[in-house]
Amino acid sequence: MLIRQTTLAAIALSTTALLCSCSKNDAAATPKADKPETAPMARIQPAPDSGEPKTPAAITLKAGDAAPALSIEQWLKGTPVNGFQTGTVYVVEFWATWCPPCVANIPHLTKLQAEHPEVVIIGVAASERKATDGKPDTRVEKLNTFIAQRGDAIGYRMAYDEDRSMSREWMAPAGRNTIPTAFIVGKDGKLAWIGHPGEMDAQLASALAK
Repeated sequence: MLIRQTTLAAIALSTTALLCSCSKNDAAATPKADKPETAPMARIQPAPDSGEPKTPAAITLKAGDAAPALSIEQWLKGTPVNGFQTGTVYVVEFWATWCPPCVANIPHLTKLQAEHPEVVIIGVAASERKATDGKPDTRVEKLNTFIAQRGDAIGYRMAYDEDRSMSREWMAPAGRNTIPTAFIVGKDGKLAWIGHPGEMDAQLASALAK
């Protein structure tokens, strides 16, 4: 009787182990559905007393429109750009030092610049946060320190839009209130694409091919 009970228990354990093994194999064999990944972005806030709208206004700037002018107070890295030249493709990317997704995207832009030296990539810091309570304005110093610490890890031009005029003339009309945001300016001086710089490789290739 004892031998029979022991035998039955062993069979039950073997069956359970077999079922568990099959379940694991089935789970491993079943492909998981790919989930679309959303590129991380950070929301920018209007500067106090800047007159900037707190919510995006009606979109009046889109792909196919002439690119607004550059309005840069200080060039922090690379040769200054005075305007858009016909026949050259530009990438104007809005970013900030306090924005983790922007910082995380720097290597990608550096890689694109190395792969396409004929393209002019400009990182525009137009959302740096000014000190409050009467403290000194150290935004440009912080930017210079940020850029200097990274050296060649930033392989494209950097500029400072102190008065946020470019943000008002580019970002707001395009209905964008998150960064990083990139604008591709085609060889004809018109906007070819607007979106997250981490997702623009194909669009950049398309602009270069025209």
